[in-house]
Amino acid sequence: MKSVKGTVVSGLGEGAYFMSMEHYKEEIKKNLGFDAYPGTLNIRIKENREDLLKSAKQIKISGFASGSKTFGGASCCRAKIKSISGAIIVPDINKNPQNILEFIAPVHVKSKLNLKDNDEVEIDFL
Repeated sequence: MKSVKGTVVSGLGEGAYFMSMEHYKEEIKKNLGFDAYPGTLNIRIKENREDLLKSAKQIKISGFASGSKTFGGASCCRAKIKSISGAIIVPDINKNPQNILEFIAPVHVKSKLNLKDNDEVEIDFL
């Protein structure tokens, strides 16, 4: 099992919006087996995200269309931070820099683990 250390950072604020959409909620439940908290924990890593995730088992989340808008899919890989199991999610259309990972889980990770920006965490890939 591979692990990587990173620093908790504030995100763009878009994770909550997308994680609240019914399609993504259903896809995550079906493919990852949990109801994701509507938001992501953003972690800055030293590595390039693409290089890090190359060897991880990818789980695909499909995109969808609603009216004239198209919403992209995402790639996920199962991961764990301390006692919380979840997944790293990488949207196909991603505005984050290459050194930011987004972690999703069934709980609000920051409050559950009492984390704040600049705290160091270790992500274990499952």
